[in-house]
Amino acid sequence: MSLNDLPLILNKTFNGDLYIDFKNTEVKLGGNVNQKVTIPIGLPNRISTPLQLAILDMIVESPDNRIDWKVKVNGVNITKEFKPLFTAKTDSTVYSKFVFDITSILNTEESMSRNWVNVTIKHEGGTWFSIKTLLLISIYESEDGRTSLEYRSGLVRLRPGERFNISKGEGEPYSNVKIVYGSMSKDLITTVHIGDRIIRLGIHNDFEEYEFTREGKQPVFIQVEESVKSSKTKEVLLANVISYNSTLKAPFLVGSLDSVRMEGRELVIDLSLKNTGESAPDSVVYTILHKGQAIYTSKDVERIDPQMLVNRKIHVKMPEGVDEATLRIIWRKLTKTWFLDLPISLKKN
Repeated sequence: MSLNDLPLILNKTFNGDLYIDFKNTEVKLGGNVNQKVTIPIGLPNRISTPLQLAILDMIVESPDNRIDWKVKVNGVNITKEFKPLFTAKTDSTVYSKFVFDITSILNTEESMSRNWVNVTIKHEGGTWFSIKTLLLISIYESEDGRTSLEYRSGLVRLRPGERFNISKGEGEPYSNVKIVYGSMSKDLITTVHIGDRIIRLGIHNDFEEYEFTREGKQPVFIQVEESVKSSKTKEVLLANVISYNSTLKAPFLVGSLDSVRMEGRELVIDLSLKNTGESAPDSVVYTILHKGQAIYTSKDVERIDPQMLVNRKIHVKMPEGVDEATLRIIWRKLTKTWFLDLPISLKKN
């Protein structure tokens, strides 16, 4: 089998930074169990940043493909439009794949004020169903980032002895690849072949994710081995192949403590900080840590552009008995976070 057997949903280059969050949820609704569940999905550093793309990808297991439910994203009902694109029937159940573009919902003023997405699912009647996976693909809009994304989604069956070709290795660019796969048969041996490397994939839950990098001339395929002694359902379902290449003009802060002194019970720090990176951070936070606990936190309110040198003075009321601590400088850009630790010693010589 080849990529042609797994439908191409999107193939596009964006100005922005990619963030993917996969959740193996295993939440059953209906019958004598839960009737409603809200599942949060993180969007780190999201505050006020518009999204160029937000795709929600979901796998649901049920006795049949008639699912009586209500689905909301941040309170917005998407049930009517949320119909299965693909189904795969096993001996006893049906797996349904849902894909929905929620970009407009997540770009509302209320949604942009959050660092997370709430997906609320309610059982409305009929037979049970189980939410197996939630996958959110999002791109934070910015001229400082560039992302090439190829997103495939479906439910491809792989039985023992069969393989699925992810890449022929014919001059395609270097990329990161994330796959989502699953099986109810834990005795199936499934491997990913990346050039000369062979990686055995674990199946600890019904569905798993695995991510790897692929060089331009490396053929890549996933294969189910034939050495299966016994299995109720001898197949693996391949649900996603996501190939991407993302670059970011990143900020990089270097700093030094020019002066550290006590003025009464107050610690006074004179800090020099320079941005040697290619862009300004979205935010900079200063935290004083003692034995792993934060005793002070403040946010820089001024922009630190590339090659800019700034001086900061920090005043901290110190607890008694503290003679050493750490100044942690945390800066963020779109989906990424970095930090720099500078040790502070208050011991008298």
